[in-house]
Amino acid sequence: MTQTQNPRLPQLTPLDTALERLSGLVRAVQPRDVPVMESRGRVAAADVTAFGDFPSSPRAHTDGWAVSSGDLVGASSYSPAILTPPPSWVDAGDPMPAGADAVLPFHDLSESVPGTAEAGASVAPGEGVRLAGQDIGASRVVVSAGARISFQQSAVLGQIGLSRVSVRTPRVRVVEAGAARGHGHIARAWLQARGADVTEIVSGDADRPALADIYQRGDADLVISIGGTGEGRNDVAAAALAAAGEIAVRGVALRPGTSLTFGQAVGVPVLLLPGRLDALFAGLLSVGAVALGRLTGLMGEQDAIAAALTAKASSAIGFSEIFIVTLEGDGVRPHPLSEAGWDVLASASGWFTVPPGSEGLAAGDRVQVRPFQPR
Repeated sequence: MTQTQNPRLPQLTPLDTALERLSGLVRAVQPRDVPVMESRGRVAAADVTAFGDFPSSPRAHTDGWAVSSGDLVGASSYSPAILTPPPSWVDAGDPMPAGADAVLPFHDLSESVPGTAEAGASVAPGEGVRLAGQDIGASRVVVSAGARISFQQSAVLGQIGLSRVSVRTPRVRVVEAGAARGHGHIARAWLQARGADVTEIVSGDADRPALADIYQRGDADLVISIGGTGEGRNDVAAAALAAAGEIAVRGVALRPGTSLTFGQAVGVPVLLLPGRLDALFAGLLSVGAVALGRLTGLMGEQDAIAAALTAKASSAIGFSEIFIVTLEGDGVRPHPLSEAGWDVLASASGWFTVPPGSEGLAAGDRVQVRPFQPR
C-alpha cells in the first residue's frame, strides 16, 4: 500500500497557540485606492472624513414651495395667508432661496389672483429643509481606520462627494489540491465578502511538485490551499509546503479541522485547509478570518449576538470545537459542526466556539453567536 506523502500529524497545537504563530507570519498589506462603489466589505486603511458640511447650505428635503414660516403663522383652509409675490418652487436637493426657511407642500398653495398666492396651512421653521451640516459636519469621521466599510457607509461616502477611498485589500490565490474540486469557489465567495481580491483559483491535483510550484510563485499576499492536508495516501499538500518553504504548524486542536496546516513560502503565508466541507468551514471561520484580519488591518468586528442555548453543547476537553446554531423559539439550538448534515448547515444562522478547557455548555447558557459573513 502506498504510504502517505504528508508528514504525520504530531501532537496537535492548541488553537490559541496556532493563531499566535500565524500572526507572526502575516503583515498588513499596503493601502490602495478603490472606487467608493467598490469599497463595501473592504477595510479602511485610514480614517475617512467629511471634507465639509453637508449640505453646505440649507437645501430642500422635499418638493414644494419655499416659504418663510413666519408668514404662514395661523394659516388654514378657512383663513389662508396671502403671499405676495408667490413663493418659489423647489425640488428636493435645491438650495433654499434667501429668506425661506421651510417647504410648503404643493397642494397647500393656490393662486386665485395673478401675482398673489394663498397658503392654506402653516409650517414650522425648518420643515422640509435640511440645514447646513445637518446630514454630516465637516471633519466628521464616516469610517474609522481598520473598520470594514458597510453598505450604508459606502453610500454616504458617495453622497459627500468622495470618488475613491484608501483600503487594504489582500490578493489571495486559492488552490484546489487533490479531490477538493469546486471548493475553491466556496472560499472565493467567503474571501470576497471579507474584502479580499481572489486573483485566481488554480488546481494542483494530488501532485506534490505541482503544488510546491504553485505555493512558491510569490505573487500574492496569501495562499489558501484546500484539500490534501491529512494522512491519506493521496494527501500531499503539507509535503508540498515543506518542499516549497516551511511549515509553522502541522495540525491544530480544532474540531472539525485537526489536519489544518500553515506556514510560508517565499515570504508569503500559505494556509492549508482540509477539503471536507465542515472542516473547510471551520478553518475559514477560525484561522482564515484571523489571517485576513492581519492582512487588512481589521481592528475587530462587534457583530456577535448573545443568545441562549435551547439544548446542551457537549465538547471534548482539549479541543476548540465549533458549533453552528439554528433558530429555535427565543433561543438557538447548537449543532457540532463536525456532525451537522448539509441541511443543518444550510439553515444555520451563525456559529460559536467552545474553548478547549470546557466539556461543553448547558441548555440556557448564553453564547456569542457570530454570523458566517460580516454584515
